[in-house]
Parts: sequence; C-alpha cells; structure tokens
Amino acid sequence: MQSRYRSQSLLSLPALLILVGLVVLVVLGGCSRSRVASLEREDLYRLAIGRAEDQIDLFQMEGAPLNQKTRIVMRDGLFFISNGSANKVMEFSSYGDLLTLLYDPDENPRPVLLQASAVEGRMTNRRAHSYNFSQVGEIAVTSNKTTLVEDMLGEERAVFDSDLGVNLNRVVLRFDSRGQLIDYLGQEGIGGTPFPYIERLEVTSSDEIVVVSRTMDSWLVYWFTADGDLYYSVDIQLSRLPVPDDREVIPILETVLPDKELPRLYLKLDYYEQALDPETGASFGIEKTLSRVFWLDLESGRYDGYVNIPTNVQTISGQSVFDRQEVEYMYQLVGVAPKEHLYLLSREDNDQSQLLIMRTDGRVVRRRNLHVEDSEILYKTYHVSATGVLSALLGFEDHARVVWWRSDRLVGDLGR
Repeated sequence: MQSRYRSQSLLSLPALLILVGLVVLVVLGGCSRSRVASLEREDLYRLAIGRAEDQIDLFQMEGAPLNQKTRIVMRDGLFFISNGSANKVMEFSSYGDLLTLLYDPDENPRPVLLQASAVEGRMTNRRAHSYNFSQVGEIAVTSNKTTLVEDMLGEERAVFDSDLGVNLNRVVLRFDSRGQLIDYLGQEGIGGTPFPYIERLEVTSSDEIVVVSRTMDSWLVYWFTADGDLYYSVDIQLSRLPVPDDREVIPILETVLPDKELPRLYLKLDYYEQALDPETGASFGIEKTLSRVFWLDLESGRYDGYVNIPTNVQTISGQSVFDRQEVEYMYQLVGVAPKEHLYLLSREDNDQSQLLIMRTDGRVVRRRNLHVEDSEILYKTYHVSATGVLSALLGFEDHARVVWWRSDRLVGDLGR
C-alpha cells in the first residue's frame, strides 16, 4: 500500500533547486553579521535627569538635546562626568555612589548628599566644592586624581587672535584630589594665553597633558609635562594634510589623538573622490574611497607612517531575498590604548555598533559587535581608559546610563 504522506513530501527537481537556493540566501544573509562575535555590555547604573547633585542635565528644554558638552572619563574604576549644561563635575564609584562634586553655586542647588570636607570636626572622603565656572567642557584625570576641566572665559577676558581669526577664550583648570583649584593652563603653560576652541583633552600614561584645539583652518595641539610646562606645540594645517600620491582625493580630518606612551599624534583621515557613472563616465558627486590613520612624530615633526582602516561592509536585505545591497558603515576613532592600540567604532543599523581594535602594524586584534540602542538614545559619549576599557554615557529621554564593555580582556595586559 502506497503511503499518501510520501506523495505529498516529494518535490520536482526544479522546485527543489529553488528551495535550496532560497535557504542558502537566507543563511548567507544571516551570516553577514553573525561572523563577528558580540561583546557583552554591562549597565553599571542610571542617573536621573535633573539638577540635583547626583543627577545629570542633558536637556535644556523638553525634547531639545543640550548644546553644551557632557563628557565621561573612567580611571581606576571611578567615573568622572563633566556636565556642561549644569556647570558641574561629578565623580562616581562603579556602583553609582557620588563621591565628589565640583559645582557652580549660581546654577546648582546646595548639595544635600555631600557635605563640606569637614563635618563636625571629622574628615570625609565624600565632598562637595563650589567653583564659579563659566562653561564646563572637556575633562581628564591624572593618576594622582588631579582633575583637568575645560572652562570658557568671559568676554572681558577673551583675546582675539588676528592671525588665527578666532577668539582665545578657553583654559584648562587643574583641581587637586581634594577639589581645590591648583592653577590653570594656557597655550604656554601655567597662566598662559587662553586656547581657541578645545576639541579634546587627554592625559598620557605618564600624566602628560594634551590639549587639542581647532580653528577654521587648522588643528592646534599643545603637549605639556605633568607639571604643566609646554613640551610640544603643533599646528596641523588642513590645507597640508597627507594624501595618497596615486589619486586625486579630498582629505577630511576626523580627529586627532595622542599616543599614550610615545611623543606621537594619530590623525584619522577619510578620503573622498569624485563618483563616476560606470556607463557614462559622468560625475555625480563624491564618495568615500578609503580611510587611514597617520601618525605624526613630534620629535622629528614628520609623518612616520600610516595604516589603512579596514572597511565594514554589510549585506542588507530588501523587501525580498533577491533584493540585496552592500552598505559600508564608516569607522570613527574613539580612543587610543597603550602599545599602539587603536579603538574604532562603526555605527550600524538595528541598534548595533561594531568595535574594531587594531594595531599600527595593521594587525586587527579583535572585532566585536556592541549593543547600543541608537534608536532610543538622544546623547552619547565614549571613553577608552588607560587599560583599554571602553565606557560610555548614554542619554535617554528620562535618564542616563553609565555602561562599559570589558574590551581590555580582548587585548591583554596593557600596563599603565
């Protein structure tokens, strides 16, 4: 007796081939992202939105993101957050306990959780200190917990530089571990001429201080010793950026970062060229052609080398399995760890980013997928620590989260 179930399970050869093809397409489509392993995110704690001492102000009005800088730095398991909209700097433990507060008393309520340094004759390690900030910006922290804070000067103290065509109105304040102001740094060092707009503030493994400023035509880098003496001063002209010899391209300088151990600057450059129609040869705009990280040796004043950044190309499905296209997601240089490790992030779709860790010899150390819910996030800022930990402050509509990814475990012991 012939089974009726057997006759229903049989397919003709053409139908079987089509089915196999569909399965292969689906599997390949799913593998385009699964080839890269994920790195687990640890959500350490949340911060409420507001002006209380342990809260963060990310919105100047309902639904409007802040215009001022908010930055995060992780050092030895402690998190330092500069909140420009509230003009304050907060230090938290990894459990979310507020340890230290530097705040402008004109823009913040009097602290309740934290007291002055002496309470009924007893010393406490949880302190609040007032300081009349003008506009808090970038932040960095040294190994002895000296806190470096960018502040903007008032118009009466700003200096117009006719050569640069900009106002010089930024300084770097230095506070000791007890929250007391030590001094401020300008272009020449302690008490020097104010800086132009500050793009980044970094500290090396030996506590040297690097201030990266920008003007319309150049990036200016001031490299100081740990004592605040000017060591190097670099003017990177946008009209003289390194370009490939074999093609006509437009270079775009994304960022400048110092090495943690060497007197060296890293320049992340994206190159664009005219896009041509393959059939007609007509130009229809520009497209990115490649990205590189150059390093500038400060002792010789020359570019000593570069590394090409790998592409992050994903195959994206359309409305059907036959409708597919390749999409390239660009990497951003978000940090530099010791031993010449470059940390690059590429934001993809579906609330996912890809972390690429590579060395200057071109070796890709690790690629990892990170979960970052960009569809919900209204503000975010990243930091790479001296030990290679990637941290972030993620701002949502009604709260902020301090998170980290233990990317240090991907690169081994980087030392201090």
